[in-house]
This record gives sequence, C-alpha cells and structure tokens, in this order.
Amino acid sequence: MIYNQQQKDSVIYQSQVWLADLGIQLEALERSMQPCDELYCEGHRVRVFMSTLQKVTTLSETDEEAIYTCLIKVTGIRDYPVGIPITNVDAPDVIVGQPGPAGPSGADGSNGTNANIDVASTIDSINITESVDPTDPSKKIFTLVDNTYVEPTTTLALNPAGSIYEIGVIQNVNLEIHLLKGRDDVTASVLTPSALDPTYQASLDLAGLNAGGPSIRTVLAASVGATTNYVVNITDGQKTNQASKTITYVYPFLSGDTDDDETLINPYTDLDKLLQSKGTKKITFLGTDKYFWFCYPASYGDLKSIKDQNGFEVSGSFTKIVQNVNSGGLDNDWSVSYNLYRTTAKTDIDGEFTFSF
Repeated sequence: MIYNQQQKDSVIYQSQVWLADLGIQLEALERSMQPCDELYCEGHRVRVFMSTLQKVTTLSETDEEAIYTCLIKVTGIRDYPVGIPITNVDAPDVIVGQPGPAGPSGADGSNGTNANIDVASTIDSINITESVDPTDPSKKIFTLVDNTYVEPTTTLALNPAGSIYEIGVIQNVNLEIHLLKGRDDVTASVLTPSALDPTYQASLDLAGLNAGGPSIRTVLAASVGATTNYVVNITDGQKTNQASKTITYVYPFLSGDTDDDETLINPYTDLDKLLQSKGTKKITFLGTDKYFWFCYPASYGDLKSIKDQNGFEVSGSFTKIVQNVNSGGLDNDWSVSYNLYRTTAKTDIDGEFTFSF
C-alpha cells in the first residue's frame, strides 16, 4: 500500500480546496474574456477522480491507489499531511554476486488499469468515446462525456406582449414557444386550448428538434376576445414540464377630472382608461376647481376606503352614482353598469389618492 488512511484523507481534502480555488480562478478569467478551456478540463478530471472514489465500491486496491496518485499529480499536492514532498523514487538495485542465466518467460499478465479511462467508465453518468488522433494515427483520443440526466424545458411568450385587453377588443396573438431538449429526446409536446393543438402539432417536428434543429415554434391564436389561458408542455418520457401565459379581458377603470357633473359628461370618452384587474388603485389627480372621478364596473362592489395624498380617509367627500357606461370605437361595443365616484363638490387636488375595495 502506497498511502495510509491519513494520507488519503489529506489528498481528498486538498483536492477539494484545489477545486474551490480553481472556481475563483475560472470566474476571474471569464470576466476578463481570457481562455480557460484547459483549466476546465483539469477541473473536470479532478471531479471525475473524486466522484469515482466516492461512488464506485468495487475498485481494487491498485485502482484506488492509481486514482490517488492521479489526484496528487493533477492538483500539484506536495504534502500529505506532513511536510514531506511527494516523490516517487525507484528502489536501488541490490546485486549479490554475478547474475545467473535468464529464466524462462512467465505467462502474460492481465491488462492493467488506466485510472483515467477504465475507472471513470464505471461511473453511470459518464460516457467515453474513442477516436484516432488525426495528426498521429498511432495515438488514441479518449473523450469523457458527462451523461448526467437533464430535464426538457419550455417557455411561452405572447406577441404582442400585452397580457390584458379591454372587453370588446378582438386581438390576434402569436404564441412563441421555445422548446429545449434535455439529455434524452423529446417524445411529445401538447398545446392547450386543444383547438390550437393540431396547428401546433403540424409545426412541431420532434425529429428535427431532437437532431438539433430550430427550437422555436409559433402558433397564431386568431380573433381572441375573452380571457384565455395558454399552456404548453414538453416530455421525454421521464419528466414533463410546462409553461403558461394568460390573456385577460376586463372592463376599464375610468378616472380623471371634468368641469361638469355626470349629467353633461361621457365617462368613457371624457376620462382616462386604466386596464387592470380588480384591486386597490392609486390615482394621481391634478386640477383646480374640478370634479374628480374614479369609476369601475358595478359588479366589483362598493369601495371600502378612499384616502388622499396625506393618508387621510376622505370617502365622505365623494358621491357614488350608478349608471350605465357605453363604450365606443371597439370591435364589439358594450354597455355596462358602473359605479361612478365623484367629488361631491368642485375642488383643488394635487396628489395621489388610494381607492380600496
């Protein structure tokens, strides 16, 4: 045995420290746009050696000693653990008398173990390919490929990117689907709503995707006019992942200021529109001697609080009016009952008000 247990522990510990230092060095090289392929290879080699020692339980003593020797040489370890440089010294020849005649040759021994190839090949997540050096056919090139399982993934984007529209607007939307195979080939991908899936399947081309072809597929969702959830999944038979996007349709919030009250204005055209789902809203008002408004579909219910820019409750300064609001200029115009909150009297406001349900 070349190494005792204390020395083996020291070699493992120093190799871990070496890997940590290498990571810092690689980060600095990448930031400065300097080449670092050789260092990456050295780090990968040390990781393979250490993984082999940890995961392979059938190593012979000779194989194990060979791996420790490789770790020492690659990382440049000099002491383990006492201050004695690591050296390999051939034993001196011992000659007693004159050498006798050569004896007969013994039987051929079994092939030895190459710690870089034979031992690493016992790790399930590593594949080894063999090729001939094109510059020297007498040399072989062994390539270690990390075969660790990687899941397939997908993302989904909308074009145009907006995800919220006013009820009454008819919109064509392109669904941009990005598919990324993992370690294994993709076996299926499905798009919902199901009405869009036949078009998606016609463009999917799994064979091309698995062979490294284009990873983006585009599907047109035509004439969208209602809240719709789009979901695409991807699977390799082991793991299924998915991505989703939702297009939401709402009636607009209306806010702003006017010189006249509800009897003389058209809230839909005279106020500003805000396309958002129901929730607390912060509205900035700026005007002198004006009526100020905050309006929304009556189906949302009454407001619980109105606070001014100083945080004071001012609900008592507003009057609630219920009346139909009529849209105009849309693909499908609508008429819906709205709650119109208006300052009871004309006033001056310069600040942000908070309206809460």
